[in-house]
Amino acid sequence: MGVKQPKEISEAFGRLFNGRDKGALLDLYAADAILTIDGAVTARGKAEIDKTISTFLDGPLKIAIKCASCHRAGDTAIVRSDWKLTAPDGSVAMAGSSAEVLRRGSDGQWRFTIDDATFASRPSSL
Repeated sequence: MGVKQPKEISEAFGRLFNGRDKGALLDLYAADAILTIDGAVTARGKAEIDKTISTFLDGPLKIAIKCASCHRAGDTAIVRSDWKLTAPDGSVAMAGSSAEVLRRGSDGQWRFTIDDATFASRPSSL
C-alpha cells in the first residue's frame, strides 16, 4: 500500500495511525526507508520502523495531521505535515511539523523513504 499522490500521505498516515492498523501503516514505508522522531535516533528499514511505531500505537494517543505543503519532481516528492498527538482527555501530548521524502514505486504508489517527524519544528542551531 502506498498513496496515489504524495499530498495524500498525511491523511493516510493519520487514518491508519488512529485505526491502529500497523500493517497498513508500515506499508506506507519503502523497504529501505528511515524514520526519526527526534532527529537523533533513526530507525532504518521496516523492522526498526515497526518497533518505533509500535511504541506509539500501543498507547492511547490519537493524531491530527495535515499536509502543509508538497513539492514533486519526477518520482520524488517532499512533504511537510503539521501534526499533533492528543491524549484521551484532550490534552496535547506532542505537536510538530515533519519533513518527509517520498518516492514513487514501480507500482505507481508513493511511499516514505525518509520520515523525519519533527524536522520542520526543531529549533535552528544558529
